[in-house]
Amino acid sequence: MSRNSLILTGLIGLIAALVLTALCFAVMRWEWIPVLVTGSMYGWAIFLFLLVFSVSEIPVMIIGMRRIAASPNPKARYLVLLLNCGYVFFGAVYAVPYILLTGGLALGAALASLSLVRFISALIYLSK
Repeated sequence: MSRNSLILTGLIGLIAALVLTALCFAVMRWEWIPVLVTGSMYGWAIFLFLLVFSVSEIPVMIIGMRRIAASPNPKARYLVLLLNCGYVFFGAVYAVPYILLTGGLALGAALASLSLVRFISALIYLSK
């Protein structure tokens, strides 16, 4: 897997994650929907639940993409690049329910920033 291809697809995923997070921030800032979860204990429970899923998905996806990349099929490379884009983007998808349910922008941004961790992990473990 070439490093430039991984960087390009990862940057596409990062930009999409940034746009999605910014849209969620705008929805909460302009109060288009009400905050549904107001208890801090429930908010922390949602945050930890989403954080655990987001972090535990990282090694599973990396191992899966490495196995796909090792396939002799020449089209497997394109699948890995598509998966890389989605993998990086999906870090922000975990932040969406937290932001929209609790209105917690700071912790929502922390969840969304896992997209950057995913981008870096893909560069480290998938490039040759």
